[in-house]
Amino acid sequence: MKTKDMNALLRRGRRSRAERLTVDLPTGTLVALKIHAAQRETTIREVVTRLVLTALNERTSI
Repeated sequence: MKTKDMNALLRRGRRSRAERLTVDLPTGTLVALKIHAAQRETTIREVVTRLVLTALNERTSI
C-alpha cells in the first residue's frame, strides 16, 4: 500500500462516525476556511466541528 493511502486510512480510523451536512458558503468564505484549515494543518471538518462544539458549550453555560 502506498504511503498516501496508508495516511488516509489512519486519518479515517481516528474519525468518529458522522452524519453528512451540506452548507452553502459564499466563495470568499469557503476560500478563507480552506486557508484557515491549511495553516493549522487540520481539516475543514475538524475546524467546523470544533466551532460548533464551542458554540453549543457556550450556549449551555449561559
